[in-house]
Amino acid sequence: MSITFFHMADIHLDQPFSSLASVEGFPVKRREEIFTEFLRVLKTAQEEQPDFIFISGDLYEHEYTKIKNISRINDAFSNLKGNVILISGNHDPESKNSFYSSYPWSKNVYILSRRKPYVVFEKEKTCVYGIGYDTGGGQYKNLETIRTDKNYTNVLLMHGDVDLNLSTYNAVSSVMLKDIGFDYVAMGHNHRTYIKDRIFNPGSLCALGFDEEGSHGYFKGDLSTGQIEFIESRSRKYKDIEIEYKNLGKFKDMYPEIHDIYRIKVTGIKEDNELITTFEEYDYIQIVDRRAAEKKKTVHSTSQGIKSRYRNIMTDKIENASLEEIKVYEEALRLGLLALSDEELDIE
Repeated sequence: MSITFFHMADIHLDQPFSSLASVEGFPVKRREEIFTEFLRVLKTAQEEQPDFIFISGDLYEHEYTKIKNISRINDAFSNLKGNVILISGNHDPESKNSFYSSYPWSKNVYILSRRKPYVVFEKEKTCVYGIGYDTGGGQYKNLETIRTDKNYTNVLLMHGDVDLNLSTYNAVSSVMLKDIGFDYVAMGHNHRTYIKDRIFNPGSLCALGFDEEGSHGYFKGDLSTGQIEFIESRSRKYKDIEIEYKNLGKFKDMYPEIHDIYRIKVTGIKEDNELITTFEEYDYIQIVDRRAAEKKKTVHSTSQGIKSRYRNIMTDKIENASLEEIKVYEEALRLGLLALSDEELDIE
């Protein structure tokens, strides 16, 4: 019997995207784009009818999401024939006022928490465990109490880090997860794709910042056969670029995709009042001017050179002057050095 699934994580619906506010209206546009992509994936699930949809935390932003958008999510879930399994993340934590505990979710939605750490699906002979994140943290310790049953397919949803000893977000070792005997570990939290043994982290569904270049998407597969594939999302990509000012004219040829989100770090030498022009046809470009100022000789260093030359000329004249001329040249030297030093002259 096949046991099919989709696995997503870190969608971050309603993230504010305040860092993109330099282009008017773009944060709002970006939020809706991510919502649209998430709903598109659920529409695909509606068509393909997988047995499970696993979402491993950070589905939405607790501080910003309103109930109307939770209703949009729930309506999409209710159209699915499969079971939707959710756990909390550090951006949508398990708390008293969480939508996970207060909202009337569709009957096919299962939210795993401290109070409900697992659910058994007899039809699919599958047991799904959940270790999310709440405001107190430390849920990873629940792994010590899990005893898997070999008569079932055992799945773990977990929001945390694998093999990152310095992490404070439910950090666990891949060895521990392997030894417990899970057939599939559906991780979330880290926004980069991770695969090791039977541990899978799809990363964020869509790129959320300039530190998230590369592919983003979700996993889908069959737990009974172990066939799993990564499906790339259709959202815009972030591109963090460093380019010399003299090569900026080639930018359009080098990066023709006008819908991606660009940060261009311009290097080189900056001449006086030389501004960087943007490319109007692109949806979003952020310019970071890292050009160094052109080095020029200062008035001080120039005057120092003239003073030295003047002193040498006058000294040479004094050495070769007659007794009557020496006092004249010495006074000329004194007054000349004062003048070159921008000091007030006292000539009477």
